[in-house]
Amino acid sequence: MAGRPVLDTLRLSARLENGHAVPLRRAGTRLLAATVTAMAAGIVAGLLARLLMRAVTVLAGGEPGFSLAGTLAILLVFAGAMLPGAVATAFGRRRSGLVLLGLGAAVLMLESVAIGLQENPGQLFGSGGTTTVLVVLVMLAFPPVILGEALAVWRMTSALAARRTVPAPRDDARARR
Repeated sequence: MAGRPVLDTLRLSARLENGHAVPLRRAGTRLLAATVTAMAAGIVAGLLARLLMRAVTVLAGGEPGFSLAGTLAILLVFAGAMLPGAVATAFGRRRSGLVLLGLGAAVLMLESVAIGLQENPGQLFGSGGTTTVLVVLVMLAFPPVILGEALAVWRMTSALAARRTVPAPRDDARARR
């Protein structure tokens, strides 16, 4: 039964961790840590992506516009894509957290490149050598931003969850005496 999720209402526990129940207050703290780190990294990466998208618009010869609703949507998407991986990481599921963070990053990369290319592909890549090189450089800046976000979420969530956790009771010979 060790390692299987359970809900023990007598002890107010959420699941087993290393053979011991995790109190709900600790589960709430871990959920908060995951949410805060996903939001913080999502805001930073979303703002950087917004600037890169604006650069693509300028390179395409379009009129750069600013929409508060559009910017907030980008920030929420960037934070939301990392939230499942952050929650899994906060609850000690490191491999699952990494997989979910990787999937979130893949979705963000696909969407960032797709949105950037929607501007005017003919204008972006057909206008000459300098513009094409600049567009390629801007597009190549998206993956480091997104991978940096995923790595930051993983590291910050791991650190906050470990810091906010009370060690589980030890089950050894000394504890029985």
